[in-house]
Amino acid sequence: MVASIATPFFLLFMQQQASPSELEKAIQQDAAGAVAVVPPDSPAPVAPLQQSARRPGSSLMNPAMSVIFDGTFGYYGRRAADFAAASLPPAGDDPSVDHEGFGMQEVELAFASAIDPYLEGAVFLTIPNLSGIEVEEAYLVTTSLPWNLQAKAGSFRSQMGRNNTQHLHLQNFTRRPLFTSLLFGADGMRGPGAQASVLLPLPWFATLYLEAFSLDAPDPPGQVVATFGGGGRRDPANLTYAAVLEQYWDVTENASLMLGLNAATGRLFDCVNAVVCPAGGTRAARTWLSGGDLTYRWKPANVALTYASLQWTTEWFLRAVGDGGPTEGAGYTEAVVQVARRWMVGGRFDLVGLPAGDTMPRRTGWAASLTFAPSEFSRFRLYAQEIAGPSIPSSTVAFFQTEVSLGAHGAHPY
Repeated sequence: MVASIATPFFLLFMQQQASPSELEKAIQQDAAGAVAVVPPDSPAPVAPLQQSARRPGSSLMNPAMSVIFDGTFGYYGRRAADFAAASLPPAGDDPSVDHEGFGMQEVELAFASAIDPYLEGAVFLTIPNLSGIEVEEAYLVTTSLPWNLQAKAGSFRSQMGRNNTQHLHLQNFTRRPLFTSLLFGADGMRGPGAQASVLLPLPWFATLYLEAFSLDAPDPPGQVVATFGGGGRRDPANLTYAAVLEQYWDVTENASLMLGLNAATGRLFDCVNAVVCPAGGTRAARTWLSGGDLTYRWKPANVALTYASLQWTTEWFLRAVGDGGPTEGAGYTEAVVQVARRWMVGGRFDLVGLPAGDTMPRRTGWAASLTFAPSEFSRFRLYAQEIAGPSIPSSTVAFFQTEVSLGAHGAHPY
C-alpha cells in the first residue's frame, strides 16, 4: 500500500527534477542560435518585416493616438494694442492676447502609425485657443529607400531652424521666440510640400534636407511683412524652396553639439513701400532667408541619482527683401537648466531688428520660466516676459501653464 502511494510521488519528483535540465538545454540552444527543426509539411517561413512595420494582427486599424492639451491662466500688464504697436504678432499657438484669465492655449490630437514596410504616416490636428481645428501636420515618410535617402510628403513643418520644427508641447517656454512669427509666419514655416533628405557619408552625423512648399498668404493679412506666401500655387517659380544642413557631434560622453545651416527663398506676401515692392512688376518680390542654429546639451551619463542637465540653444536669421531691398535680422538665445529631478529653470533673450529695417524695427524681449514636471506626461509652468523697444511702451505678460499628455505619443527628434 505504501509502495503504491509512493510511486506517483516518485514519478512526479523525477519529472520535476528533469524539467530544469530541459529548460537549461533550451536556453543553451537559443543562446547558441540553434534553429528549430521544421517539419516537411510546414509552410515556408516568412521573411521578417522591418522594425517600423506593423505585423499582422498588431492592431492593424488602430494607430497610436494621443491628446495633449495646454491650459493657461494669464495676466497682461498691457493690452493687445501695445503688442500691435510693437509690430510683433503672436505665434498661432501662443496664448490669446485678446483676454486675460483662463484660456485653453492648444489642444493637439496626434495619430501615427507604420503603414507597411515602406511608409510611415502621422497626422497632428490642433485647436489653438479654441478658435477652430487646424491641420498642423499630415505627412508620409519613407522607411526603405536605398543610399541613406528618405522622402517626406504632405503638409508639414520645414526643417528650417530649431524652434520652427517643434510643436508647442516641446517648447521650454509658454510663448515662442519673437522672431518666429516675423520671419516664419504666425504658424511657422509649414504647409503642403515635399522633402528629400540624405545622411551624408561623413565621419560625423550630417543630414542634408531639400524642401519645396506651396505656401499661402496669411488670411487675414497681418500687420507685418510675411516672408513667404505671396506667389500663389499656379506658377512653379512661386514655390518656396529651402535647404538645411544639420550636423551633430558627441563632444564628450556627457555633452553633444548640433549645428544647423539654413537657407530659403520664396515670394514675398506683402509690400510696404517702394523699396520692397518691385516697380511695375506683376509678381511679388522674392525674399531670401538664411541663418544658423546651435544647440548644446549636457547631461551626466550613467550616474545614479543625478538630475542635472543643461540645454542651450541659439538661432539667428537674416532676411533680404526684394532686389536691393533692406536686410534685416532677428534671433534669440535660451538656456534651460534642470536643477532637480522634477524642476527646470529657463531664461531667454530675444533680439529683433539687428540689423533693423523698414519692416523690422528694433525690439528686445526677456523671458523666464519655472517648470515642475511630475512625470513625462504632465508639466506645470510659471512664465513671465517683457517686450520693449524705442518709442513703444513696454509690454509685460505672465502665465501659469498646465500641460497634460493622454495616450501614446511618438518620440520626437533630437
